[in-house]
Amino acid sequence: MINDVFPVSVVVLLLGIVLAVVVFFITDIRVQPRYHSIFAYFGFLVALVWIYSIANELVNVLQTIGYVLGLSQTVLGLTLLAWGNSIGDLVANTAVSRQGYPRMAGSACFGGPMFNLLMGIGISNIIATIKKGGPIIFTIDPLPMVLYSALTTSLLSSFIILPALKFRATKFYAIYLLILYACALTLVLVLEFKYYHPV
Repeated sequence: MINDVFPVSVVVLLLGIVLAVVVFFITDIRVQPRYHSIFAYFGFLVALVWIYSIANELVNVLQTIGYVLGLSQTVLGLTLLAWGNSIGDLVANTAVSRQGYPRMAGSACFGGPMFNLLMGIGISNIIATIKKGGPIIFTIDPLPMVLYSALTTSLLSSFIILPALKFRATKFYAIYLLILYACALTLVLVLEFKYYHPV
């Protein structure tokens, strides 16, 4: 909303209609316009806006689900949001690995989360501090501490296990990671229902 009165979607719609009419009358379908490459940048910007809008709606839906089910935001982020955010990477990395590029798939497995952690948290924190006008204060909570510990354990153990296996991802390593994730998820759920929703 603009000044809590005019929806932003209406502004974008009107601007799009005006630009579409202008392009329709000043271009010829038989000749590519000189500014045709600019449309690619506009398409990229529009994709970013759609991703931002869908992400906001997804967060609102998760907050509603958490309010209805009585779950914390940490559990929702660890389960529904994490699974939905990672399913695309899982399918893509599996397909790349089956096509004979396991190194590329393995690099993507670590590169994607690294990008999300460094860029995602970094940019979101910058925006939050600008809007808030001060630093963000993180509360010490058992659930995030479990997540941080599990992530640190996974990275450090991978740093030790992979060189020991001569950088070969064996079944042992895969089973170890699955067990580590299952243990972390179970511990978070136990803490959630024991301390936050005691029976």
